[in-house]
Amino acid sequence: MRKIITLSAFILTFTLGATAQDAFETQMRVYKAALKNYDLQTATNALYIMIALKPERADLTDSLAYVYFAGERYPQAYLVGESILAKDPSRKDILEMVAVSKQSLGMLKESLADYEMLYAADKSVYFLYQIATIQYQLKRYGECVTSLDQIIANPDAAKQNVNIQTQGGSQSVVMKAAALNVKGICALELNQNQAALDNFNKALEVAPDFALANGNKEMATKYAKAEKAETKPTSTTPVPKTSTTAPKTTTTPR
Repeated sequence: MRKIITLSAFILTFTLGATAQDAFETQMRVYKAALKNYDLQTATNALYIMIALKPERADLTDSLAYVYFAGERYPQAYLVGESILAKDPSRKDILEMVAVSKQSLGMLKESLADYEMLYAADKSVYFLYQIATIQYQLKRYGECVTSLDQIIANPDAAKQNVNIQTQGGSQSVVMKAAALNVKGICALELNQNQAALDNFNKALEVAPDFALANGNKEMATKYAKAEKAETKPTSTTPVPKTSTTAPKTTTTPR
Protein backbone atom coordinates (compact mmCIF):
# COMPACT_ATOMS: atom_id res chain seq x y z
CA MET A 1 0.00 0.00 0.00
CA ARG A 2 2.87 2.36 0.94
CA LYS A 3 4.53 1.66 -2.44
CA ILE A 4 1.32 2.51 -4.26
CA ILE A 5 1.02 5.81 -2.37
CA THR A 6 4.67 6.67 -3.08
CA LEU A 7 4.24 5.85 -6.78
CA SER A 8 1.05 7.94 -6.94
CA ALA A 9 2.86 10.90 -5.35
CA PHE A 10 5.70 10.55 -7.86
CA ILE A 11 3.26 10.48 -10.79
CA LEU A 12 1.42 13.55 -9.42
CA THR A 13 4.69 15.48 -8.95
CA PHE A 14 5.87 14.55 -12.42
CA THR A 15 2.53 15.58 -13.93
CA LEU A 16 2.53 18.91 -12.10
CA GLY A 17 6.13 19.49 -13.17
CA ALA A 18 5.30 18.77 -16.77
CA THR A 19 2.24 21.02 -16.61
CA ALA A 20 4.30 23.90 -15.14
CA GLN A 21 6.95 23.45 -17.83
CA ASP A 22 4.30 23.47 -20.54
CA ALA A 23 2.80 26.64 -19.06
CA PHE A 24 6.24 28.26 -18.95
CA GLU A 25 6.99 27.40 -22.57
CA THR A 26 3.57 28.70 -23.62
CA GLN A 27 4.20 32.02 -21.88
CA MET A 28 7.65 32.21 -23.46
CA ARG A 29 6.03 31.93 -26.90
CA VAL A 30 3.53 34.62 -25.92
CA TYR A 31 6.36 36.84 -24.68
CA LYS A 32 8.39 36.51 -27.88
CA ALA A 33 5.36 37.08 -30.09
CA ALA A 34 4.37 40.16 -28.07
CA LEU A 35 7.87 41.62 -28.38
CA LYS A 36 7.83 41.02 -32.13
CA ASN A 37 4.65 43.10 -32.37
CA TYR A 38 5.84 45.61 -29.75
CA ASP A 39 2.93 44.71 -27.48
CA LEU A 40 4.74 45.53 -24.27
CA GLN A 41 1.74 45.07 -21.99
CA THR A 42 1.24 41.48 -23.12
CA ALA A 43 4.98 40.87 -22.88
CA THR A 44 4.93 42.21 -19.32
CA ASN A 45 2.04 39.92 -18.33
CA ALA A 46 3.81 36.90 -19.79
CA LEU A 47 6.98 37.75 -17.88
CA TYR A 48 5.13 37.95 -14.56
CA ILE A 49 3.64 34.50 -15.15
CA MET A 50 7.05 33.08 -16.08
CA ILE A 51 8.61 34.64 -12.96
CA ALA A 52 5.88 33.03 -10.84
CA LEU A 53 6.57 29.67 -12.46
CA LYS A 54 10.36 29.95 -12.25
CA PRO A 55 11.32 32.55 -9.61
CA GLU A 56 14.92 31.33 -9.71
CA ARG A 57 15.34 32.74 -13.22
CA ALA A 58 17.02 36.10 -12.59
CA ASP A 59 17.12 36.85 -16.32
CA LEU A 60 13.33 37.10 -16.33
CA THR A 61 13.44 40.00 -13.87
CA ASP A 62 16.12 41.65 -16.03
CA SER A 63 13.81 41.36 -19.02
CA LEU A 64 10.92 42.82 -17.02
CA ALA A 65 13.00 45.91 -16.20
CA TYR A 66 13.99 46.34 -19.85
CA VAL A 67 10.41 45.96 -21.08
CA TYR A 68 9.21 48.60 -18.63
CA PHE A 69 12.05 50.88 -19.69
CA ALA A 70 11.34 50.36 -23.39
CA GLY A 71 7.74 51.41 -22.78
CA GLU A 72 8.89 54.50 -20.84
CA ARG A 73 7.18 53.18 -17.72
CA TYR A 74 9.88 54.72 -15.57
CA PRO A 75 8.36 54.18 -12.09
CA GLN A 76 8.19 50.43 -12.73
CA ALA A 77 11.60 50.32 -14.44
CA TYR A 78 13.14 52.13 -11.48
CA LEU A 79 11.52 49.86 -8.88
CA VAL A 80 12.37 46.60 -10.67
CA GLY A 81 15.87 47.89 -11.36
CA GLU A 82 16.40 48.72 -7.69
CA SER A 83 15.34 45.18 -6.73
CA ILE A 84 17.96 43.78 -9.12
CA LEU A 85 20.67 46.09 -7.76
CA ALA A 86 19.81 45.06 -4.20
CA LYS A 87 20.91 41.54 -5.12
CA ASP A 88 23.77 42.52 -7.43
CA PRO A 89 25.11 46.09 -7.03
CA SER A 90 27.72 45.47 -9.77
CA ARG A 91 25.12 45.62 -12.57
CA LYS A 92 26.16 48.83 -14.36
CA ASP A 93 23.60 48.33 -17.14
CA ILE A 94 20.78 48.22 -14.60
CA LEU A 95 22.23 51.14 -12.63
CA GLU A 96 22.24 53.27 -15.78
CA MET A 97 18.63 52.29 -16.48
CA VAL A 98 17.69 53.29 -12.95
CA ALA A 99 19.58 56.60 -13.27
CA VAL A 100 17.75 57.48 -16.49
CA SER A 101 14.41 56.46 -14.99
CA LYS A 102 14.96 58.62 -11.90
CA GLN A 103 15.99 61.57 -14.05
CA SER A 104 12.84 61.17 -16.14
CA LEU A 105 10.78 61.12 -12.93
CA GLY A 106 12.37 64.34 -11.67
CA MET A 107 14.37 62.54 -8.98
CA LEU A 108 17.40 64.62 -9.88
CA LYS A 109 19.51 64.26 -6.74
CA GLU A 110 19.02 60.50 -6.71
CA SER A 111 19.80 60.26 -10.42
CA LEU A 112 22.93 62.38 -9.96
CA ALA A 113 24.18 60.01 -7.26
CA ASP A 114 23.72 57.06 -9.60
CA TYR A 115 25.53 58.78 -12.48
CA GLU A 116 28.38 59.68 -10.13
CA MET A 117 28.75 55.99 -9.27
CA LEU A 118 28.72 55.09 -12.96
CA TYR A 119 31.34 57.73 -13.76
CA ALA A 120 33.54 56.62 -10.86
CA ALA A 121 33.45 53.08 -12.24
CA ASP A 122 34.65 53.75 -15.80
CA LYS A 123 35.24 57.51 -16.29
CA SER A 124 32.97 57.64 -19.35
CA VAL A 125 32.66 61.19 -20.69
CA TYR A 126 29.02 60.43 -21.46
CA PHE A 127 28.26 59.88 -17.76
CA LEU A 128 30.11 63.09 -16.93
CA TYR A 129 27.92 64.94 -19.43
CA GLN A 130 24.81 63.57 -17.72
CA ILE A 131 26.24 64.69 -14.38
CA ALA A 132 26.80 68.21 -15.75
CA THR A 133 23.27 68.34 -17.17
CA ILE A 134 21.72 67.40 -13.83
CA GLN A 135 23.98 69.81 -11.95
CA TYR A 136 22.65 72.54 -14.24
CA GLN A 137 19.05 71.49 -13.57
CA LEU A 138 19.78 71.62 -9.83
CA LYS A 139 21.26 75.13 -10.34
CA ARG A 140 24.67 74.00 -9.08
CA TYR A 141 26.35 76.19 -11.66
CA GLY A 142 29.85 76.11 -10.16
CA GLU A 143 29.90 72.30 -10.04
CA CYS A 144 28.36 72.19 -13.50
CA VAL A 145 31.07 74.39 -15.03
CA THR A 146 33.78 72.25 -13.40
CA SER A 147 32.27 69.13 -14.96
CA LEU A 148 31.87 70.87 -18.33
CA ASP A 149 35.53 71.95 -18.35
CA GLN A 150 36.54 68.31 -17.84
CA ILE A 151 34.31 67.28 -20.75
CA ILE A 152 35.64 70.00 -23.06
CA ALA A 153 39.22 68.96 -22.29
CA ASN A 154 38.49 65.28 -22.92
CA PRO A 155 39.35 64.13 -26.50
CA ASP A 156 36.41 61.70 -26.41
CA ALA A 157 33.99 64.65 -26.27
CA ALA A 158 34.99 65.55 -29.84
CA LYS A 159 34.15 62.03 -31.01
CA GLN A 160 30.80 61.37 -29.36
CA ASN A 161 27.41 62.89 -30.16
CA VAL A 162 24.45 63.66 -27.92
CA ASN A 163 20.86 64.41 -28.87
CA ILE A 164 19.65 67.87 -27.91
CA GLN A 165 15.90 68.35 -27.59
CA THR A 166 14.57 71.45 -29.34
CA GLN A 167 11.12 72.88 -29.97
CA GLY A 168 11.17 71.37 -33.44
CA GLY A 169 12.34 67.92 -32.33
CA SER A 170 15.94 66.98 -31.62
CA GLN A 171 19.39 67.49 -33.07
CA SER A 172 22.47 65.31 -32.79
CA VAL A 173 25.57 67.37 -32.03
CA VAL A 174 29.15 66.75 -30.96
CA MET A 175 29.33 66.48 -27.17
CA LYS A 176 32.06 69.11 -26.96
CA ALA A 177 29.78 71.63 -28.66
CA ALA A 178 26.90 70.65 -26.36
CA ALA A 179 29.13 71.14 -23.32
CA LEU A 180 30.23 74.58 -24.52
CA ASN A 181 26.59 75.51 -25.05
CA VAL A 182 25.65 74.51 -21.49
CA LYS A 183 28.68 76.38 -20.18
CA GLY A 184 27.44 79.45 -22.03
CA ILE A 185 23.99 79.08 -20.46
CA CYS A 186 25.56 78.80 -17.00
CA ALA A 187 27.38 82.06 -17.72
CA LEU A 188 24.07 83.69 -18.68
CA GLU A 189 22.53 82.51 -15.41
CA LEU A 190 25.42 84.18 -13.58
CA ASN A 191 25.04 87.40 -15.64
CA GLN A 192 28.39 86.83 -17.34
CA ASN A 193 27.16 87.87 -20.76
CA GLN A 194 30.48 88.17 -22.59
CA ALA A 195 31.65 84.80 -21.26
CA ALA A 196 28.36 83.31 -22.41
CA LEU A 197 28.79 84.77 -25.88
CA ASP A 198 32.34 83.43 -26.09
CA ASN A 199 31.18 79.91 -25.22
CA PHE A 200 28.32 79.97 -27.72
CA ASN A 201 30.77 81.09 -30.41
CA LYS A 202 33.12 78.22 -29.49
CA ALA A 203 30.20 75.78 -29.63
CA LEU A 204 29.36 77.00 -33.14
CA GLU A 205 32.99 76.63 -34.20
CA VAL A 206 32.75 72.94 -33.31
CA ALA A 207 29.21 72.50 -34.70
CA PRO A 208 28.25 75.36 -37.08
CA ASP A 209 24.69 74.04 -37.56
CA PHE A 210 23.97 73.75 -33.81
CA ALA A 211 20.55 75.43 -33.73
CA LEU A 212 20.23 75.85 -29.96
CA ALA A 213 23.69 77.38 -29.61
CA ASN A 214 22.91 79.76 -32.46
CA GLY A 215 19.70 80.88 -30.74
CA ASN A 216 21.53 81.29 -27.45
CA LYS A 217 24.21 83.34 -29.19
CA GLU A 218 21.56 85.75 -30.45
CA MET A 219 20.17 86.01 -26.93
CA ALA A 220 23.60 86.62 -25.39
CA THR A 221 24.29 89.30 -27.99
CA LYS A 222 21.08 91.10 -27.00
CA TYR A 223 22.01 90.84 -23.34
CA ALA A 224 25.51 92.19 -23.99
CA LYS A 225 24.12 95.15 -25.95
CA ALA A 226 21.51 95.83 -23.28
CA GLU A 227 24.17 95.61 -20.59
CA LYS A 228 26.16 98.32 -22.33
CA ALA A 229 23.01 100.42 -22.47
CA GLU A 230 22.35 99.50 -18.80
CA THR A 231 19.00 98.01 -19.79
CA LYS A 232 18.79 94.25 -19.95
CA PRO A 233 15.80 92.81 -21.85
CA THR A 234 13.77 90.14 -20.12
CA SER A 235 13.93 86.67 -21.63
CA THR A 236 13.90 83.07 -20.61
CA THR A 237 17.08 81.04 -20.97
CA PRO A 238 16.31 77.76 -22.71
CA VAL A 239 17.15 74.76 -20.61
CA PRO A 240 19.30 72.18 -22.41
CA LYS A 241 17.70 68.76 -22.49
CA THR A 242 19.42 65.61 -23.60
CA SER A 243 17.94 62.25 -24.62
CA THR A 244 18.77 58.91 -22.63
CA THR A 245 21.59 56.74 -23.80
CA ALA A 246 20.70 53.69 -22.17
CA PRO A 247 19.49 51.78 -25.08
CA LYS A 248 15.83 50.97 -24.91
CA THR A 249 16.19 47.35 -25.70
CA THR A 250 14.67 44.21 -24.41
CA THR A 251 16.44 41.06 -23.34
CA THR A 252 14.89 37.76 -24.34
CA PRO A 253 15.17 35.29 -21.46
CA ARG A 254 16.48 31.89 -22.23
